[in-house]
Formats: sequence, C-alpha cells, structure tokens
Amino acid sequence: MTIAVTGASGDIGQRLLLLLGNSGLLDKDHRIVLVGRSSGPSKELLYGLIEDLKDAFCSALPKIEVCIDPEKIEAQLVVVTAGVTFPRSPTTEFTREKLRAYNLEVFRHYAALVSPESLVIHVSNPVELGVKVFAERVGPKRVVGVGCLLDSMRFRKEIARAWQVPMGDVSAMVLGDHGPLMVPIWSSVRVSKLNREEVRAWIQRELAKKTPEPLMDAWARLISEMKERPLAEIFQELDGMPMLYRLFIRPWLTHYSGSKTVIGPAAAAMMIIRDLLTRGWFYGPLHVVLEGEFRGLYGIMAVPTVMNTEEVVGVVEIPLWDEEAKRLRETSEAIVHRL
Repeated sequence: MTIAVTGASGDIGQRLLLLLGNSGLLDKDHRIVLVGRSSGPSKELLYGLIEDLKDAFCSALPKIEVCIDPEKIEAQLVVVTAGVTFPRSPTTEFTREKLRAYNLEVFRHYAALVSPESLVIHVSNPVELGVKVFAERVGPKRVVGVGCLLDSMRFRKEIARAWQVPMGDVSAMVLGDHGPLMVPIWSSVRVSKLNREEVRAWIQRELAKKTPEPLMDAWARLISEMKERPLAEIFQELDGMPMLYRLFIRPWLTHYSGSKTVIGPAAAAMMIIRDLLTRGWFYGPLHVVLEGEFRGLYGIMAVPTVMNTEEVVGVVEIPLWDEEAKRLRETSEAIVHRL
C-alpha cells in the first residue's frame, strides 16, 4: 500500500509519521510519500525529516520519499493534514471564517491532485468542509473525516477520569459536528466491570449538571482568563461543568497553553490506518457524506461508519435516546446551512 501524507511538514503530519514509523506495521511492500509545496517550509524540511525518521527507525521504515508540488498524487491512501490552524495565542485575531477561507483553497489544491481511486482520511479543520471538497473529487464513498473520532477518544478519557478506570475499559461515541454542536451519545457508554445500573446512575448525575453560562460564553470567558489565572485552576473549574462543555472547551485551553492539539488528531488517523493495515476494515464515528441512510439525514456529519481499504462500506444505525436523535437532526441541519 502507498500512503501519502499531505502537509507532512506540519505538526500533525510529523506526529503521524512518528506513529507510523513506530507502529511496526510497515514493511517493504509499503511506500510512504510526504507531500508538500515549494511555497512553504516543506521544500527543505521534508528531506531533513526523512533523515530524522531513518535515524529513529532505520530498517523499520519502508520506501519513503518526498513529493514537492506534484502534478498528481498516486496513492491508495491519502491522509490530509495540510492547512493552517488557529494561532497559539488567544489574543491573535483569527476568526473561523478566515480559517475556512484559507483552508478551502488548500483543500481544493490537494483535492485536484488526488487520484479519483484514492481513499482519503481527512484530518485538517474544518473537517466537514474538507470532506465536502474531497468528496467532489473522489466520490462520497472514498473520503472520511476524523473529527468526531477524536472527540470520542476525548469522551472516553473524560469518563475514564471520572470513574478512575483505564480508558481501555470505556466505550463511548460522539457523533455529529466536530465543534460546539457535537453530540455525546450517552446511550453508547459502556464501562467494563460496571453494571448498566451503575453507569446509568452516573450518567444521570452528569446530565443534571447545570451552568449559568451558555457554552460559547463559558468558552470565551475561560480563554480570556488564561492571561491571569493558572491553567490548572481553570481546568479544575472546567471539570465541574457539563460534559459537552468539557469536550469542547478543554482542547481550546490545551491549544492556547502552547502545547497545541496535534498528537490526538495524529493518533485518531493512526487508529484508522492501524485497523486498515491489520484487519482490512475500521468501524467508528467518522464524518461521511450521508444520503439518508442514517436516520434519514443528509449532508456531512459523523455517524457510526464501516470502511475498508477501498471505500466506506456503510453506516450503522445504533439505538439512540430520543433527545440524542433530536440533537443529531438539529446538528445535521446546522452543518448543511454552514456548508
């Protein structure tokens, strides 16, 4: 299999390559292509990155090469990490509209180069926009986005932290939007060694949590307070807020701490790649183009999805609480309007 990584010189791209090199899954039959543009830092950086990877993994690496300003990208699997993200400082003025406008051009550039036969894993934000652009090139069954897969990993982390159990003991999904309209699917929560009644009682306590502030007001306030309050103290306040607030706000606080949020997205993409390489398929919450096959919804949003090394095989209907189904429908309508 040939795996191409666009934006390989960026933070997420480099971490994905580190995970790939350390996975033990690559052999002489695999080929890795690092795709960049001469107008950016990748013109020189990617060649040095290959040498750095060889220092670390030596014979564990398959054939790996740099492709700058390609006329086309020929790869069975293309991972899109190209594009800009928000600045590290919350005081830098950079709106979501600017992010969308800039990355739209980046997405269009790479989509035009991708083979129509490629399978695309889209990581960059806005993820729904990226899925839309690449679907116009490769078709709706050959592109998935990882935003809510990452949110689901974060959901599991929050539950594991609250229960003080290993994250591997927790199963849970977030569907819908990779943003403030994400929908934590409480009906999907399972915790090993705990019975349904215990889990349900804890969920009810979580759902009973209230905050006097709307989500976006709390988000803006906590970010503004980073200039004058210790981050550990802000995180502690966030821990007492409803789950949706924690899932949405914590990554922003992490990003603006200077750490950025790059390891998680790389790990989400690697989760898909690992399953595709080892068993030939993946199941999880992915952003796909819906045409009514999940609860009659249309447009682009994250739903339980089965994919193989060639395409999206289908989406999976799962039991939902009435409120979850209602919120997913509202989220779907909002994403359609936004796109």
